[in-house]
Amino acid sequence: MAALGYFNYFPKISYTFDKNSINQQAVTNIFARSTFLKEVSNNSSVYFEYQVQDSDSPEIIAHKIYGDSYRSWLVLLFNKLINPSYDFPLKTEVLDEYIQNKYDQTLIAAQTQIHHYEQEVTTTITFNGVQFYQTVTTSIISDKEYNFVTETLVDRSVPSIADTSLVVSTEQKTLENNQVATIVTRNKAVSNYQYEINENEKRRKIKLLDPAYVAQVEQEFKQLMSNG
Repeated sequence: MAALGYFNYFPKISYTFDKNSINQQAVTNIFARSTFLKEVSNNSSVYFEYQVQDSDSPEIIAHKIYGDSYRSWLVLLFNKLINPSYDFPLKTEVLDEYIQNKYDQTLIAAQTQIHHYEQEVTTTITFNGVQFYQTVTTSIISDKEYNFVTETLVDRSVPSIADTSLVVSTEQKTLENNQVATIVTRNKAVSNYQYEINENEKRRKIKLLDPAYVAQVEQEFKQLMSNG
């Protein structure tokens, strides 16, 4: 189903492009969604996770996985991506340009200006010096904290340089089974540049429908959209 053919199956709605309600036109309702597709996208047995590469685009992925670049609509719709220009991971050079425009600053300035602070807590479990597992939790914090003794806001220990971290506490606990839990708390300063990099990386993991179900989904979607 080609891209234009795909949109042909969406229901039409009346819309006016000016204040004169007489001049209404029938336009494609691109916000229409099918319950069927939502159910499919939540069924882990019919999809797999895919890590988007910098060289990928929805069309390239569709060609690699489904053998047809026109099925890029399926990649976008299955992941609820409305605007492929920004909802999809940006290529490095495009992301750099986006950062400069968003913050109205050079890349060097974006790498030095602090966007926000984070607190990272790393818990490491060891037994006889051998590490079993490690967990890391991160939360956004302010550069201020409440002092319950003085009942005032005071400065929190945070780095003054972007994209650096500061260890604020290290704690060790011996568990009942003689395992040792080491808890390290760090406060981090995240730059504008790194923040946008992190947000872009979050978009790299997407869901792709198993090719075995593509024909069925296309047929079901076509029927549902044709019925309005």
